[in-house]
Amino acid sequence: MQKFNKKEYIESIKSLHSADQADSIESLPYEIQSSILRTNTKNFHPDFIAYLREETRDDILHMIPNKQLVNLIKYLDLDDAVEILGDFETKELVQILSKLGSQQRERIEESLQYDENSAGRLMNRDYLSIKSNLTVGELIDQLRNSRRGPKDFYNIFIVDDQNIPIGYIPSGRVLRSKRSKKLKDIIYKDIHIIKSDEKIEDIAYTFRQYGLVSAPVVNLDNKMIGIMTVDDVVEIDHEESEDDMRKLGGLFVNDFYKGAFTSATSRFIWLGLNLLTAILASLVIDIYSDQLQQMIAIAVLMPIVASMGGNAGTQAMTIYVRAIATKDINNSNYIKLVVKEFLIGSINGFALSLIMGLIAYYWFDSLVLAFAISFAILINLGFACLVGIIIPITINKMKIDPALASGIVLTTFTDVFGFLSFLSIATYILNL
Repeated sequence: MQKFNKKEYIESIKSLHSADQADSIESLPYEIQSSILRTNTKNFHPDFIAYLREETRDDILHMIPNKQLVNLIKYLDLDDAVEILGDFETKELVQILSKLGSQQRERIEESLQYDENSAGRLMNRDYLSIKSNLTVGELIDQLRNSRRGPKDFYNIFIVDDQNIPIGYIPSGRVLRSKRSKKLKDIIYKDIHIIKSDEKIEDIAYTFRQYGLVSAPVVNLDNKMIGIMTVDDVVEIDHEESEDDMRKLGGLFVNDFYKGAFTSATSRFIWLGLNLLTAILASLVIDIYSDQLQQMIAIAVLMPIVASMGGNAGTQAMTIYVRAIATKDINNSNYIKLVVKEFLIGSINGFALSLIMGLIAYYWFDSLVLAFAISFAILINLGFACLVGIIIPITINKMKIDPALASGIVLTTFTDVFGFLSFLSIATYILNL
């Protein structure tokens, strides 16, 4: 194995974007990461720590000496600094905050008072808000002469005398208007306001639904205290999608960067629950053990019924877990969607039952078995698609994350019902 050349590596990452630097350091073995970060953070862009993945960030940040970490945090945007410092224990957090400037420290402390997944925690406090009685020329002159406010901005927010947002003006519209034009004459009043306690799922929905670039965040008194921007929301939406995909697979965390033992431990819990549901399905099979001993063909065909139902149910569940996240399901279309999903399962079940019936007949030369498995597949696919929509919606109403809990509940339902339906039908026909 070629020996790692630390000097060459440092030279290679200097010209990279902050995000690429973060990816690069994450890909290195633990010992090499530690060796580089203890002495060479000056060769990284200050905001590279903002691009670290959540599952690796804590370990990497603790490799950086406190003094160097404070210097990096000083350069971060407020929302990035808050996100990073929110993961620190109280003692470490106090030590770091004490070494920051008073204004940055106060802003961070104020943001940390909000819930982790709320707009108040995620918002950017560096925004541009003004009164509507100015002219375009006065606004431009004010921006040129003042050092306060953001360097880059999408929208200029208009507030009243109580600092309540009443509209916005895109920066491009300001630049294209005459200097004498009053701001109140070019304002857009269809403004979408975000409450400071609003959850990230609702924020992402608002931005997607209305195609927003930025939106003001207000406190309980409706006074403007910050903004949410589309780049933050895109990141939030991406994280939510990844989180849903991971939970549908029964993973509580992304263990890609974890060791084998740690990964095995985190997966064991879900596999243990699956084992219990598998035992439940086996108990159903055990009830029909005498029939299985009489005809081995039943045991051969049985997994097909459960597998088809599980796959059909998973297809439906995946669609509707995501639909819940995007708020596409509501009281007005719920019944319609349930009926639609049952029809989808029944149509596919009918087609697949004919195919499997013919296969079973030519395989075992038994019309009884062919009919039994055909009928079982037909009813199991209809049932599977039905529970594929009902389960995530029901679990969501119970205030449980449907992405996390739906999979194991669906597997239990489809396996038990699949085995039960096929074995019951086959036993009944055989006993005629």
